[in-house]
Amino acid sequence: MEIPARPLTLAGEIAATLEKEIITGDLAPGQRLDEQMLGNRFNASRTPVREALRLLAASGLVTSEPRLGTLVSRPTVSEIMDLFELVGEMEAVAARLACERMTEHHRIAIADSHEACRLAAAGADVDLYIRMNDLFHAAIHAASDNRALIAQIGALNKRLMPYRHFITFRPERNQAATQEHELLAAKLLSGDAPAAARAMREHVGMLAEDALVLARSLKL
Repeated sequence: MEIPARPLTLAGEIAATLEKEIITGDLAPGQRLDEQMLGNRFNASRTPVREALRLLAASGLVTSEPRLGTLVSRPTVSEIMDLFELVGEMEAVAARLACERMTEHHRIAIADSHEACRLAAAGADVDLYIRMNDLFHAAIHAASDNRALIAQIGALNKRLMPYRHFITFRPERNQAATQEHELLAAKLLSGDAPAAARAMREHVGMLAEDALVLARSLKL
């Protein structure tokens, strides 16, 4: 029997809303989060607002700086590359484990989500493509059958998402990503664990190179 999720507290609701806005880029890196303005926006006292900001700080999405207050995290170029390097290794492990552990259900989910991502790449709906891309990767994570690994990949991806969001659907990147996904899906579905891990690592590595260009353009 599945245990129902607990309802979010007001602080949790505020944190969830701000997290989404940070991930999508609606709140830009370096943007100040004023407690009073947030309190007015969410019709909340400073206590739940501060708790929400503490939750976001714990996940690395915001930082607190003297005289400036709370800011949306603005990592350095080096920090961005370190995060991509780490998530690339974790994603590679997930791909390897997926080859070794996937059930027929997982195999179908990977194949179906890959096809949905391929079709979305041919269109012009950026948000749809990003959702389908996330679905494809999530299907691989699920097939790895390692909850601790999935949680760590998710936490890292939240910190990288503002940069991935900007680079994922650029025309030149979109074409390359489609080819990388084709190779990755083929290696996964054939059960070639070393090749699937290598394809995943190279795929995330290409994202890192694009993120480096973006980070430099943003003067991070």
